[in-house]
Amino acid sequence: MPVQVIMPKLTYEMLEGRVLEWLAAEGDEVAAGQTLFVVETDKASVEVPADEPGVLLKIITPVGETVPVSTVVAWIGRRGEVVPDTVPTLGLPAAALPVAAPTQPPALAAAGLAPARSGSEADVPASPIARRLARELGVDLSDVQAASGQPRVREADVQAFAEAQRVAQAVGPAAPPAAVLASRPEPAYELVHPTPLQRAMAQHMTQAAAIPQMAAAVDLDTSELERVRGELAPTWQTRFGYRPSYTHLFAVLVARVLVSQRALNASWTEAGIRFFSDVNLGVAMATERGLVVPVVRDAARGSLEGVAAEIVRLQRAAEANRLPPQDLEGGTFTMTNVGMLGISLSVPLLNPPQSGILAIGARREQVVLVDGQVVARPVLTVTLVADHRVADGAAVAGFLKSLKQLAEQPRATLGCGE
Repeated sequence: MPVQVIMPKLTYEMLEGRVLEWLAAEGDEVAAGQTLFVVETDKASVEVPADEPGVLLKIITPVGETVPVSTVVAWIGRRGEVVPDTVPTLGLPAAALPVAAPTQPPALAAAGLAPARSGSEADVPASPIARRLARELGVDLSDVQAASGQPRVREADVQAFAEAQRVAQAVGPAAPPAAVLASRPEPAYELVHPTPLQRAMAQHMTQAAAIPQMAAAVDLDTSELERVRGELAPTWQTRFGYRPSYTHLFAVLVARVLVSQRALNASWTEAGIRFFSDVNLGVAMATERGLVVPVVRDAARGSLEGVAAEIVRLQRAAEANRLPPQDLEGGTFTMTNVGMLGISLSVPLLNPPQSGILAIGARREQVVLVDGQVVARPVLTVTLVADHRVADGAAVAGFLKSLKQLAEQPRATLGCGE
């Protein structure tokens, strides 16, 4: 008898996953434990192995489609076995899903856009995306089906119905249906469904914006850092195949500062403030699928070569969409190097539940006065944003002061000698 392949729950918060790639084709023999497909979750891209050996009889969920956890995405069995015509709905239990209570505004009913429901919402044929979107927007699928006239409700039908609701509320109960639909001409647009990663990022940033935050910045003279980079570059290129970057150097310096500046390596909880004994440094990285923040663990105890090698490994995995969830979890502080994009100043949002994030700006030449002489020096600006519930102004100033001292005299900390 054919065996179902389901969309697994790969992280605690995961409610849905998007199929990025099938690594076997219909008709292929697969072994138990062999990677079958790649899923994009709310955190990472994860390879999913086959639980059972056999032949991949049928792929139900194509590449690019997003489905809820526990949805049947394929069938595995013996060659020649027949796959059932109907796929059972396994989805998440209702208690595990964020459900918005359906509403029916008076303006919508008066406008004739909320026809009588023909039956239970659970009986309405609808795509998984449409069903999830209806929950988020607080509309009833029975109403959507009646208004659209479609036998199976699609995402576009839910969007159209929700927009009609919005316009009806704005225009008011006196307007007839035709006036409701024509009163607000919309410019042409393309509606793109966000990926699980984009949706998770949006929720995460909404959470971050609710935290009381403070920011402060300082300019660093990078003359000595540039000398260190220049001295190391030829040897590193030969031994490792890459050159040291500002990201590598600052990762070590920031991690060492956090050992003494505990308030920035901490997290606010209702039970109290957690001060972490290890520095697990999140390093923000831009990829084609969005921003990810993989974690360099115990960075304060690592050597420059070791920390750099780990950042390179994480960057390559991120670019290949092969970051496992464990590489994205457990960060205690985040660093983002916007200078590589030519940005001289950035004030980022916190990465909850962490209490601090540091943005590194682009290098620039700045005229300064040294011993009465006007000279040009390489300078960059670093900006620290902190959770003001955990770190006060003195703690923020102390962090920046210590970082400036280490960055302008970095050799001992980086293990480079004089």
